[in-house]
Amino acid sequence: MWILLGTVITTSFFDSLNPSAIAEQMLLQAMVKNKRHIWFFILGIGTANLALGLAIYYGIATWVSKLLSKAIEIYPWYVYGAALGAGVLCLLLGIRLIVKTKLHAKNNNEETSEVKSPAQLSPVSLFILGAAFCAVELTSAFPYFGFLAILTTYNLVFPLVIVFIMIYNFMYILPLILIYFAYNKLQGTSAIKKIESVLSKVAAYVVPVVVTLLGAFLLYYGIYSLV
Repeated sequence: MWILLGTVITTSFFDSLNPSAIAEQMLLQAMVKNKRHIWFFILGIGTANLALGLAIYYGIATWVSKLLSKAIEIYPWYVYGAALGAGVLCLLLGIRLIVKTKLHAKNNNEETSEVKSPAQLSPVSLFILGAAFCAVELTSAFPYFGFLAILTTYNLVFPLVIVFIMIYNFMYILPLILIYFAYNKLQGTSAIKKIESVLSKVAAYVVPVVVTLLGAFLLYYGIYSLV
């Protein structure tokens, strides 16, 4: 059991060194008005990682994957057509958002020193962002897969499985928690103000670009699959 605990700490430590998650949190902390709402982003990541870990451990993810494969096999035109339609919508929405962002920046050149924080980032939005970010990142979570593979060899009862996966996920989000406290401690300093100014300007283009890229990918996937 001590070997398993050591494995949990080691693998989760390497998995927690995630520059993209850290950068995403820094970006969001510069955007939100109430800095405490970042806890919902961290909670979203932790909850999603825990749920996905349990799904993989108990084979639910494999069952869902087979179900989707079956749906594609039986109704390929519906699935690929839906992807194509979603791609077109996302692409148009992304382009529209980019144009609006550029026009907004052009009309507010006199206020370039500070970009307005988007008030629409509610706790629910932050939680969903965290969960979605975790789901996307899961494809490269090799330490997590390795830990879950080792965990299955112990044939533990459900409560112990929960405990070990929760320990893993606490270690996984620990750097994000530490960054939250460090950021708040240094808030108001010239360094943090400069970081917030840069990140706020970058943030204005993040969502439009991501939506556009997602649309382009879905469009390509739909056309390629149908052809």
